Amino acid sequence: MFILENFYKEAHSGERVDDKEMINYIKSFKHVIIWGGSYLGSAVGKYLLSKGIVIDKYWDMRAEELKIVNDIEVMLPFSLEDKENTIIIFCIGNNVIRGTLLKKLGENGYSKVIRGDYLYMGLICPFDKTTGIDSKQCQGTMCCRSIFCQRLSNIVKSEQENSLHTFSITFIVNSRCSLGCKCCTSYMNAYPKEKRKDVPLEQICEDIDKFFDAMDSVGTVTVMGGEPFMHPDLSKIIQKLLSKKNFGVVSIATSGTYPIKEEQLEGLNDKRLNISFSNYEQSITENQKKMFYKNVEMVKDAGISYTVGVVMPEWSIPSTLYDLGNSEEIMIRKKRGCIQPPRCMQVKNGKLHPCDFGTAVYSLGIADYEMDYVDIKNSNSKEELKEKIRNYIDQPYYRTCGHCVGLQGLTSKAAEQGFIDFTKPLNL
Repeated sequence: MFILENFYKEAHSGERVDDKEMINYIKSFKHVIIWGGSYLGSAVGKYLLSKGIVIDKYWDMRAEELKIVNDIEVMLPFSLEDKENTIIIFCIGNNVIRGTLLKKLGENGYSKVIRGDYLYMGLICPFDKTTGIDSKQCQGTMCCRSIFCQRLSNIVKSEQENSLHTFSITFIVNSRCSLGCKCCTSYMNAYPKEKRKDVPLEQICEDIDKFFDAMDSVGTVTVMGGEPFMHPDLSKIIQKLLSKKNFGVVSIATSGTYPIKEEQLEGLNDKRLNISFSNYEQSITENQKKMFYKNVEMVKDAGISYTVGVVMPEWSIPSTLYDLGNSEEIMIRKKRGCIQPPRCMQVKNGKLHPCDFGTAVYSLGIADYEMDYVDIKNSNSKEELKEKIRNYIDQPYYRTCGHCVGLQGLTSKAAEQGFIDFTKPLNL
């Protein structure tokens, strides 16, 4: 009997996976639908077609624009009635909206679902623990989301006894941004003028040294803000990161709407690095679009690995920030069910936070809970910091869990400009 969860575990493990059971499982359904017609969905579709699987349709909110993917018609989601005999292969890679869309599948009666990113890990990914990884594939193809890849994490994971490994880490270099996104998951709009600043280079370099000295291995690293290219010392920050050997890949997350300076690209032509341009064309001005195209060309001409994201027709509304007065039991349950820590931990200005939400609650001065961060700056040794991080990851809850209500539905498009006061309840 085929057990989907067992396949997922194998796919994540970093070992080779036999595809026969998965292919036979998919063939057992009368209808096969791939939701998501972009890079991941296209790659998964090609693979399944090569194995003799008949794909009924692609689903995508951009059906009118895409029309055909892999010679298969693209339709709007939820446009099939025979739900009992249908398998949905969910190929939307964006982590911000993924959870909400998967929930919508269940609400609409589609109970048979395969995660397309996990299928890619298990059947299509060319790497395993014997081969290592190649950033050109992991970051440069857009088929997989390397910063959320359990397989990559397990391939680079240290095998030392009692080693300390984390799936990913994000270094926040500033609280300044060139956009004013209404539903920013880092709450940049909420920062008052006096808090819109860069983290000093010296502090970032100290954080990098202390964090990586304490860790045995890290899967992926993200550098972001705000807008990271607003930091004048970005090149020095990246070169400092690249001096560390105990991580897999590093990605610079940018909107591409702020002018990149040539000196900021010095030393960035490294096989472990990728510049990830979010694509907000539907929400930005014509001048910002021109800057976006100019920046992409500059990075391309410099020979640096880069990707340009898919235009997202939907985006998630993040949680409000105020305290909900939850009991300890509720906060424990929330952390247990959350996909964020330790996958989305962030380092900012000398402190390790559980996620972008926890970073915002502290940085905006909404609350200062000592249990919710590790003080990297004031750690005296790597052994002390390692033990602090280990205990921090394992603690039953973070106090900011008592502020979080999770994602609150979807907006019409990503990066819609405007302002929402997330410090107060929202009337949605």
